[in-house]
Amino acid sequence: MGIVKFKSKAAADIVMLKPHAEKLFKIMGIEVGERGVITPENLAHAHAQLVAAINMERMAKADNPINEDDLSLEERVALRNQVSLEQRAYPLLKMLEEAQKKQVDVHWGF
Repeated sequence: MGIVKFKSKAAADIVMLKPHAEKLFKIMGIEVGERGVITPENLAHAHAQLVAAINMERMAKADNPINEDDLSLEERVALRNQVSLEQRAYPLLKMLEEAQKKQVDVHWGF
């Protein structure tokens, strides 16, 4: 399992496990290569796609609340340790926002 490093002149570097980054790339509609760039022209779209996916996850959780009393101890522990899309994407969302403000690229590499 590799890592992906996101870089931008607008924010501090972000390091993410490759499978998690690949999920975010898919959501943003970005074709993944060894290296890549999100140009200022594409930052708003990438950001909007992540926000839309986060909102969909929030709505799905609200529509289908989980009753922890129905879960085993192992299932409750797993549920509490689950990382939401919002938590996973937050650093990248902030980087995209800052890059938009400064009109600079966001680069990544495996």
